[in-house]
Amino acid sequence: MKVKKIVAASLMALAAGFASADNFQIDAGAITTDVMNPYGHMFTHEVGMFTDTIDFTIPAGSLGSSANPLMLTLGNTNVFSISGLSYSVYGGTAMDGGPWYATYVGNNTTNDLPLSMAGAYHIIVTGTADGTMGGSYAIALVSSVPEPATYGMMLGGIALLAGYARSRKARS
Repeated sequence: MKVKKIVAASLMALAAGFASADNFQIDAGAITTDVMNPYGHMFTHEVGMFTDTIDFTIPAGSLGSSANPLMLTLGNTNVFSISGLSYSVYGGTAMDGGPWYATYVGNNTTNDLPLSMAGAYHIIVTGTADGTMGGSYAIALVSSVPEPATYGMMLGGIALLAGYARSRKARS
């Protein structure tokens, strides 16, 4: 059973672009709006603290994101483990800097961040790889576009407000 878990974890790491380094700087390009096919990447670090930076652009003013440490334990030994995983979202590229929007804990929770507009952003991921062989985590990003029903509801609400204002003006 444990051998199957080790083999499965190894294959997943290789399939996701397994690499080891102290800090990563990645340009993820344009983030898709396809929820079924989000941007995803797995990072592996040697023992110690790390800071990874991911530059990306989004076509709409909203971002769904999630990060999760990937743990591998053999017996009572944490082979791959990360503690204190968190990520912060900023405007602009890492070179440009930009305003801070939010910081999230990397605990496999999906976070939705309404950003001001489409454009360039970056994420800074920090944590401590504290397994005997370091640690791994994965991150997923998707840009969300409002559903057509959302626009319909918004237009319906505006029409109701306009009708109310018109009837109120007619009464006075």
